[in-house]
Formats: sequence, structure tokens, C-alpha cells
Amino acid sequence: MSKVVETPAPIAIEDLKKYFADKETFYLINYAESELKGEKLLTYLGNLDLPCDIRFTNPDDLKELVSAYLKTTFIVSIPVLEDAVINLLLANDGLGGSVGEEFNTFLKEVKEDLDHWTSRIKSGGLFNLYSSGVDELQQQVENHSLKDETDTLVGVNWINLFKYSIVNKIITNSTFEEVTYYPNYFNEYMFKGKNLYYYWAKESNPMHVLTWGIGAGVYEDYKNELAEKQEN
Repeated sequence: MSKVVETPAPIAIEDLKKYFADKETFYLINYAESELKGEKLLTYLGNLDLPCDIRFTNPDDLKELVSAYLKTTFIVSIPVLEDAVINLLLANDGLGGSVGEEFNTFLKEVKEDLDHWTSRIKSGGLFNLYSSGVDELQQQVENHSLKDETDTLVGVNWINLFKYSIVNKIITNSTFEEVTYYPNYFNEYMFKGKNLYYYWAKESNPMHVLTWGIGAGVYEDYKNELAEKQEN
């Protein structure tokens, strides 16, 4: 069972030592009492790379950090921020999302950032085909009409959302022709030395699990069965 240490940031040395003595230690950062705010806090927590979450006492503080989180180039996994952004993304894409009335104006303020994230998340449908190991599918993606060779890491934490099954609603809310192929994201080890597949291949990702099953030596059988059904 995790031992929760509630603390402001920066974390006191005595409290940091607790993690190295017991890897079950989990940090709950009190945002209101922290000296570090916004981007500085994200960078600090990303560098520490410790299991943690953040406690907010008012929505304005949450909005402040979400704004920074949507633009940061630093990879950091913070559950409360991931949950907040998922709901904003769902709302922005017309898929519901529990944002609350106090976030309606904020939703409009960060729409450009949300669109930036959405485009990359929706590319997961193409990446799913690309990472299947099937040459025919890889070629189909490489010949895709919409292509963006950007390598920007602005808003990079979209990669951390594939572990949530609900994100599949966003991925499937577009046709194949409407999504973008990002060759650098798909091929380079640019996410803390890891590639996109590291973040995509999660048991909680239904699209990955389905494709993995099809690709496990049964793709030709699947394709033949599909062709027979289309003829009948």
C-alpha cells in the first residue's frame, strides 16, 4: 500500500529521502502552498520523475496549471491534469466531457491548444496501423494524403493519454482521410529516449489490443475472412 506524503513544492529533502527508502511512497503536491507554480512546477516534477499527483483547492489554480500543461515541452505524468485535459478534449470534440460551468469560458480560451492535442491523439488510428508490422498497412499510412513532418514537443503530454481507454472515443471520432500522419512522432525516439510505441502499447488501449491480436500471425486469415464477408 502506498504511503502518501502531502507536501508543497519544492519537496523537502527529508521527504524526498522517503521515496528512496520505500519505493511505495507517493507524493501529493499541495498547489496552493507551493512556491513553484505553472511551468516551473511541471519541469520540477518532470525532472524528479517520482510518482505524484497534485491537490487543488480552487478551480483557478487548476486552470493555471492546465494552461501550462497544454503547452509544456516537458514529459510529466500527473493524473489530475490528465483527467482534466481528457474531459476538455472530449468537450472540444463534441463528445461530452465533465468540465463544469466554471470551465466553459476556459474551454474556449485553450481551444487552439486542445486542437493541437486532438490532431496528434487522432493520429493514433494511423499509428495503430503503422505499428502493426504489416508492410501493406505501413505503406498505406506512408502514402496518406495528410502529412505533417513537425517534430515540436509543445504539448508533448498527449502521448500519456493513450493509456486511458476513453481516449479511444477521440481517436475514432474521425475518418481515416481526416487524420494526419506524423512521421517524426511515429518513428523517432524523441519522448525521453522512448518511441511512441512505448506509450501506445498499453493493455488499457483497446485499439492496440485488437490490432495486436490480429497481427499475431493471423492477419492474412483476417483479411481473407473480411473479403468473404464483403462478397456475401
